[in-house]
Amino acid sequence: MKLIAVEATFGSDAVQSAVDAIEAQAESVRDMSGCEGYAHYRSDDTIAIVQKWQSMAAFDAYRQSEVFAGLGAALMPLMAGPPVTTVASVDSP
Repeated sequence: MKLIAVEATFGSDAVQSAVDAIEAQAESVRDMSGCEGYAHYRSDDTIAIVQKWQSMAAFDAYRQSEVFAGLGAALMPLMAGPPVTTVASVDSP
């Protein structure tokens, strides 16, 4: 299983818009083949999105999807800097 964490910082005036964009597409991501978990966490002006995928191929399919492109288009202009992505392989519980 792949565990992916994406962390990004937003301007204080933009962070709620970023949360709204993430929440608007979260169910679509959770419904995708291979997605085993998708959640976001906020601390002040930083948001972390934590995802679990059955495989890297499933995550790659998400990254090539319209859902991913739409989220990126909504979030990128709001970010204070580039996001940091961490990918790890983990055992299923």
